[in-house]
Amino acid sequence: METVVRLAIERMSEEIEKLKAQIREQQQRISQLEKTGNRVAPIETNSSKKNEDELLTNEQVKQILSIGKNSLIKLVRDGELVAIRLNERTVRFSRAAIMEYIEKKQGSH
Repeated sequence: METVVRLAIERMSEEIEKLKAQIREQQQRISQLEKTGNRVAPIETNSSKKNEDELLTNEQVKQILSIGKNSLIKLVRDGELVAIRLNERTVRFSRAAIMEYIEKKQGSH
C-alpha cells in the first residue's frame, strides 16, 4: 500500500513540475507582450503568399486606409467593407477585399 501511495505522490510531483514550467513559459510570453506594448506588426504590402488571403485587424485596416475608428465603422455599416466576425468580440477584414476597395475608390476619383 505504501508503494502505491509513494508512486501516486511521485506522479503528482511530476505533474506539478510540468505545470510550474508551463506557468513560467506563460509568464515569459506575457512579459514579452507587455514589453512590445501590444503593438500591431507592420503590414507587408508585397506578400509572398499572393494566392492566400490574409485577415487584418481593425488597427491594420485603419492604418492602411488612414482612417479612424468611426470611419471604419461607417464603411462597414454602409456595406463598403465586409467585416468577418470570428467570435463575439473579434472582427477581421480580408486583405484582398481591402485592396479591392482601395482600387475601386482610386478608380472613381
